[in-house]
Amino acid sequence: MSRRTRLLSAAALALLTATACGNVASDDGGGGGGGGETPPGISDDTITLGATLPLTGTAAVAGQGLEAGLRIAADKINADGGIGGRQVELVLLDDGFTPDRVVTNVRRLVSQDNVYALVAPAGSQGLPGAWPFIAENGTPVWGPVSPSDPQQEEVYLLGPTRTTQDQVAIDYFAAQGATRLAVIQQDNDLGLSAEEALEQQIPKHPEMELVAQEVTQTGGTDVSSAVNNVVAANPDAVLLATDNTQVALVLQQLRSRGVNVPVFADQGGAGTGGPSAVGPAGAAAEGFIGGLQVNLTTADAPEVTEWRELAEQYDGEQGTSGFSLQTYSYLLAFAELVDRMGDDLSYENFHATAEALTDDPVVLGTVPDIECGPLPEGHTCVQSAGLAVYTNGAWQLLQDFQAPE
Repeated sequence: MSRRTRLLSAAALALLTATACGNVASDDGGGGGGGGETPPGISDDTITLGATLPLTGTAAVAGQGLEAGLRIAADKINADGGIGGRQVELVLLDDGFTPDRVVTNVRRLVSQDNVYALVAPAGSQGLPGAWPFIAENGTPVWGPVSPSDPQQEEVYLLGPTRTTQDQVAIDYFAAQGATRLAVIQQDNDLGLSAEEALEQQIPKHPEMELVAQEVTQTGGTDVSSAVNNVVAANPDAVLLATDNTQVALVLQQLRSRGVNVPVFADQGGAGTGGPSAVGPAGAAAEGFIGGLQVNLTTADAPEVTEWRELAEQYDGEQGTSGFSLQTYSYLLAFAELVDRMGDDLSYENFHATAEALTDDPVVLGTVPDIECGPLPEGHTCVQSAGLAVYTNGAWQLLQDFQAPE
């Protein structure tokens, strides 16, 4: 089937200057905007959606999985007749896991590519820098991958935040009897999410002590100093708030030093369900715990089975990873939401329809039910997280989805 998608290289992006003209609705073209206006990215035949992804750099493996899920979902949606009869066109930009490029890409997608919405953009450390621009232009951001909740009208989080996943992990460690927790976190939003989780959950477990809290550089590969300090602290559990590359390096160094305590990272850092962290870690990944924002890729649910069959036919990289299942689910949920909007594709109706999901959730079977509601709290549309453990070369469910204590 035909892929109506475009991939712009980093080299091409470097030659383009992002303008600030804004994602302004027009009065011509197809589609049903509120008050007679046609939203950007809508024609009689197409709906244009965009995302910025780390297709190169230290998070490239994750980025390739995120790209795969969007492409697989777009192909499925288009083969089934599109969204309201419109074929999905994707504009996917590479940010190289660099925060400044994330912001530049968001500005380009809105101002130059005139997308209707951003769907599953990634970059927890870069996306917050784009929120003021998004607020000025009103472009919906559906399912950004793992930033904290800005409690902003345009932004809808479809998975448990990194903070929620870290909270659930701390609760799990406490339930297993851990009393000495060590943390290694990056100097970015990943680290801030971990700090928020510690602030909220440690007081709930008075028997637990934070014995080490080490910081590593974003995008760096030298984790030895942080590991040395953690080893010296003699923890009985370790929480990582880093990217895939650092997760693998920390696991290898901890295990080589004889530290065999439980180690956790959220879905982004762990690549739960896929090989992005456990592959490079090798034997050191045995017993590693990852957060779950989506169902395991090996689950027997019919919806997961359908994705898996499509993913096995995908001719790009990381098609069968957990990241792929995640963005596949997010785009399918977006398609269902827009279908519910009927002929009125205005942003006003987009928000009204999305915020009504608290009464009539989107149920996909691949992710927890999506039940967005009104601000300030309602745009974090999922409040629970699961845990999986990597053992004997495969991810297995450790704890089903549940909310933090």
